[in-house]
Amino acid sequence: MNTIRKNLTLLAMGVCAAFALTSAHAATLAGVPMKDHHAKLMQTCETCHGTATPTERPDGKACIGCHGTMDKIPTKPNRFDKFPHASAHYGNTLDCTTCHAEHKASRALCNDCHVVEWTNFK
Repeated sequence: MNTIRKNLTLLAMGVCAAFALTSAHAATLAGVPMKDHHAKLMQTCETCHGTATPTERPDGKACIGCHGTMDKIPTKPNRFDKFPHASAHYGNTLDCTTCHAEHKASRALCNDCHVVEWTNFK
C-alpha cells in the first residue's frame, strides 16, 4: 500500500512540475506580442535572442537558422516587379531585423524613399 501511495505522490508531483513549467513558459510570453506563426511554435526568448537580453535585437543568424538565407526565402514581387530581398541598393546584405520585426509592426525600409507596396508584408 505504501508503494502505491508513494508512486501516486511522485506522479502527482511530476504532473504539477510539468504544469508549472508550461505555465512559466506561457508567462514569459504573456503580454508580449508575437507573430501568430512564431507563437504557435511555443518558442522561448532564447530561441531568437540567444544570450542577448530580450530587449536587444536578435542577430540575423537566428532568422537564417529557421528560414534560410534571403535567396532561399520565397518572395513575391510587388506591382513594379521588384523583390524585397534583392535590393538595388543593398543586395542581400541587410540584416533580417532591419525590415522584419517580431514584437511590433515590421518596417519596409524601401518606403523611407520609395512608394512601394508589399502585399504579403506584415
